[in-house]
Amino acid sequence: MTDTITLDGRKFQGITQALTVNQDDYILAHLRLAGAVEVMSDPDGVKRTKEQRAEDLLTRILLSGRAHQILAGCVTEEGKVWNRTEADANAARFGAITDIADKTAMRSSMVQFVIGFFSLGATSQEKANA
Repeated sequence: MTDTITLDGRKFQGITQALTVNQDDYILAHLRLAGAVEVMSDPDGVKRTKEQRAEDLLTRILLSGRAHQILAGCVTEEGKVWNRTEADANAARFGAITDIADKTAMRSSMVQFVIGFFSLGATSQEKANA
């Protein structure tokens, strides 16, 4: 996944398979605290369609108050290297965005990035078990 998103007048690259351990840990920790892992793995016994999973995922993330941190973990500003300090600063900036188009882009991109993150993890896990 290498989608690009423009927020607050800056361009960001979405997650790729080249995540550092630090970035991977940052995203996973915020997803766990948001309850997103449960939605993706169905331990609650709920069999969700792709659409239901995306809706439940977004709802859990938004209710947790961690949406901006998760998005900031999943994107890297063009020309920069991802790090926690930049991610925390971007999360604060994302939380202050008022532009309707940017807010819509953040929500739809976040769900795509998170699903992509879990897909990359599953692929990596399958390779490790092979």
